[in-house]
Amino acid sequence: MGRLKLTSIALMDYISASNLSDTLLINGFWRSGTTWLQQTFVDAMDAKSLFEPFSPSAGHHWGQLSKGANTASRNVYMPLSANCLTPRDRIKLHLAFKGVGTHGYTHFLRKEESRTWSKNLVVKSTRLGFILDEISDQYQVPVIHIRRNPAAIYASFKDTDWAWRFQDFRLSQNYNMEDFIKGTREYDLADILLRYDKTPVERLAALWSLSERTAQKSVVTGRAHLVRYEDVVAQGPSILNQLNIASVNFASNDAASPVTNAGREKLTPFERQNDWQTRLSRSEIECIRSIAIDLFPDNGYFQRDDSPFGEGVVNIR
Repeated sequence: MGRLKLTSIALMDYISASNLSDTLLINGFWRSGTTWLQQTFVDAMDAKSLFEPFSPSAGHHWGQLSKGANTASRNVYMPLSANCLTPRDRIKLHLAFKGVGTHGYTHFLRKEESRTWSKNLVVKSTRLGFILDEISDQYQVPVIHIRRNPAAIYASFKDTDWAWRFQDFRLSQNYNMEDFIKGTREYDLADILLRYDKTPVERLAALWSLSERTAQKSVVTGRAHLVRYEDVVAQGPSILNQLNIASVNFASNDAASPVTNAGREKLTPFERQNDWQTRLSRSEIECIRSIAIDLFPDNGYFQRDDSPFGEGVVNIR
């Protein structure tokens, strides 16, 4: 019965794809507010949603990813360039931007069946940070990239109660240097990432820094619009009106997303932005700071200046 239901959902998506007129991509690193942002746009645009179509939970397995990768590694894999995409990956991308969900998981936010027939579509993914240029150019879709302080992301991951743990993922299971041609962008990125495949905090800081650095290039060239998590939390969703990419009006509210960690739904804006400073150890913060500065100097959060610990190393913005 379950398989029949999923098939009927996919069939309706196929049929309704011809109705689409406006498609939007929400992208961002895990625990950065992507689900909340997608939900906000879906409600404001009366749009149909497609949730994480490239997640293993949605039945997708990236072609270049080793079949021996553990569950956590498979969940955190990000293709480093369009050269890493197989024909099957490209088909899945094509279907995603047509609003076709081939698995029930992609309909996570689709609360009303009537929205399946909406002319507006909002796709959300946490795995496309390295290929936003290619997606923007090929599919001609507006891209909104949301960025959050990597220290806050790491603190959030430590408290996340998912079926897999971020601490268990390994960069070496996701990126094998033998799969890349020397001198290519993906080779250089993999080479850097693997140098930090030592501890969970180093892995997160390196992956965040390089994916955000690449996404920033898409922002600079106008292929993506940047939204900072901290600005939305501080000023409310109405700040999204400044993007001018959808003919909608965003009202101010502070509702938590369906995947907000338990116990954090009622935090004040100040607590949401800053409590990582008490939830992480000094060594964890210093590790994230150091890697972020080295790999993504223009990261917007850490700079070579006065240390928060008074050691003349870095300032947290």
